[in-house]
Amino acid sequence: MSTVLHQLLRKKKSLRVFGEHCRFVVLTILGLFPMLTVGCQEETPVALNDQAIPGVPVSVTVEIPWSAFGSNVEVFGGYGSAEEIGSGVLAEDFAGTLDARTLMRIGAYPRVATVRDTTGASRPDSTLTILGGRFVAFFDTTASTNTNPVRLSLGATTEAWDMATASWAYAVDTINDQRPWTEVGGGVVKPLGEAIWDPSLGDTAVFVLDSIQLAEWSDTTDLSIGARIDIIDPGHRLALNAAQIRLDARPSSNPDTIIQLTALTSGSTFIYSPFPEPPPDGVRIGGAPSWRTILDLQIPSVIDNVPELCAVVSCPHSLSPGEISYAALVLTSRTTERAFQPTDSIRLDVRPVLDRAVMPKSPLGVSLIANPFGRSVSPEAFGASSGLEIEIPFTGYARDRLRGKDASGDPTPGTLALLSVIEPFSITFASFEGPFSAGEPFLRLIVTVGPPVELP
Repeated sequence: MSTVLHQLLRKKKSLRVFGEHCRFVVLTILGLFPMLTVGCQEETPVALNDQAIPGVPVSVTVEIPWSAFGSNVEVFGGYGSAEEIGSGVLAEDFAGTLDARTLMRIGAYPRVATVRDTTGASRPDSTLTILGGRFVAFFDTTASTNTNPVRLSLGATTEAWDMATASWAYAVDTINDQRPWTEVGGGVVKPLGEAIWDPSLGDTAVFVLDSIQLAEWSDTTDLSIGARIDIIDPGHRLALNAAQIRLDARPSSNPDTIIQLTALTSGSTFIYSPFPEPPPDGVRIGGAPSWRTILDLQIPSVIDNVPELCAVVSCPHSLSPGEISYAALVLTSRTTERAFQPTDSIRLDVRPVLDRAVMPKSPLGVSLIANPFGRSVSPEAFGASSGLEIEIPFTGYARDRLRGKDASGDPTPGTLALLSVIEPFSITFASFEGPFSAGEPFLRLIVTVGPPVELP
């Protein structure tokens, strides 16, 4: 036994495997020794040749130009309709070009009200006489461009119109029924009066209505019935949030009392002219109906001519999915034509196009952006501060695209759609520089690699 022990102690230094010395080595030799413990020091890990493990992982930012990863940019419009937004726009020669009007359907009037009768008891009364009322319009002071009072006009529509398809030129524009307005811009209306909206005094404008007009609006089955609101003063664009009718009524149970009832609008849309043409050389996202930009994308499998990377690994370097720590499409903001410049943040989304061959009607995959509210971009990026680089991250997609399949083993689509998180959201839209311009889109990758380990 002493001979074996002596040999083991002489070979103590040969037990180094991970660290200059291990803390404990426990051996059991053929049952001759129940347990033999040899103590040793604890130090930093080393390689097999007694040298420290070489280097640490290095992260390098790589910017790949459009020509090396992207192709086939197309802009498609017509997604959704202004009616889906549920609010309105008013404009008169705004930015020297834009005219816009809002059309509204009138909701059903309240038919029963709880009234205190002449004895003091409260009971429902269904016999109400409408004496008059007010049409109250509510505006968004932040999204509207005016800071001074503006004049507005209210009119009653006189011809049938379809809320989902009405446009500046057409009252109805469906597949089987296309009817132009008798007069472009919402047809001929019955004037109901004017009002002043002063944003310094609040967010409402009030039109006074008589009982005759209110009685005409009570028939909700007539498709010609509705309200049209215009702005009279040129050079402004107003955002109309909502409207309601406040009715003055006399109950039969107490004819000496005047009560107030509220009727809501049942829907709204806005029509405008001119309708913007798709950009010939850029990226557009948003608007009403909404615009989408489609592009094909390939993640390069080989990276070369990046000094920071080539100093760590041999170049050209074959990129593996696991080496992509971050990936984003970088767009450069462009000034949107003033008539459609955003006044609020634009929220961008990016989704895979599942079948490009059937565009513009291809279904889309789930969002590649982790934030459910999308990538928020300030409105100044498309006006006074244009030229900003906006990153749209899609790290997981980039890894799957390089790998050729996702975690479920399904092929990764090679076409992406850039769009608004909510379609449509506003008459305004985002604009970005297109391929082969000074601010063309590019791919930003953060690649993390470890130096090669060579065995002696």
